[in-house]
Amino acid sequence: MAEVAENLQLNVDRASVALGARVEGIDLAREDDRDTIAELRELLLTHHLLVLPEQRLTALELEAFGRRWGDLLTHPATKHRDTDFVQFIGGRDRMFKFAPGVHPFGGGWHSDMTWHHTPPIITALHAQRLPSTGGDTAFANQHLAYSTLDDETKERIAQLRAFHTGKVFGPDVEDSVHPVVRTHDETGERALYVNGNFTKYICDLPEAESEGLLFRLFAHATRPEFVYRHRWQLHDLVLWDNRSVMHYALGDYSEQRVMHRIVVRGGTPK
Repeated sequence: MAEVAENLQLNVDRASVALGARVEGIDLAREDDRDTIAELRELLLTHHLLVLPEQRLTALELEAFGRRWGDLLTHPATKHRDTDFVQFIGGRDRMFKFAPGVHPFGGGWHSDMTWHHTPPIITALHAQRLPSTGGDTAFANQHLAYSTLDDETKERIAQLRAFHTGKVFGPDVEDSVHPVVRTHDETGERALYVNGNFTKYICDLPEAESEGLLFRLFAHATRPEFVYRHRWQLHDLVLWDNRSVMHYALGDYSEQRVMHRIVVRGGTPK
């Protein structure tokens, strides 16, 4: 059943049981004021992911929208020709080619840029060109992943920290150490904060124990019950909270797929 956001009369429908909401009744090319962002921020904290269909924004307009949420980060891998703060993500012939990197016990699922010392709190992805089939993105609710762990595992990982690396993007990209369990700085909710792409080991554990624990956490974090799979439509703008959500871009297409992306700088994970 749809709900109506109070201030702006937005139509809001849940995207799945696990997470996400579809928000209609807004045109960001015309409505991008303080009240709009405040309403969207509240919805994002509740649903962790928002789908805003039919948003026709240039790269510079997308950048301006992102700056309403905070400072933007650049990415070492790709940049739009018009601005360093919008990433151009595109290519063809991606059928079953996995990127950017694969952990021995996982690959694909990640929270953006966890190798950064202040990783992004929000990512927004804007569909510019889509293949005729395939190219979905899956999202997994990491609050659900944490809350459904058994008490013994929760106690075991409560104070652990893990090493994250971004060297897959180049030798000068930084590495960072973050908590295995992250506390959301606005809601206080706890979430798993390890991922198969960038988390390489748990600090202060023997190698075999670290790999075994990570294998278990990676497998649990992406259970189907925690996942929303988004089937893109042209001009969809999807934004999500990286403190709450991991995602996986499916490489099951061979035609061109082009996205614009922005990431909003966060603080130090705690």
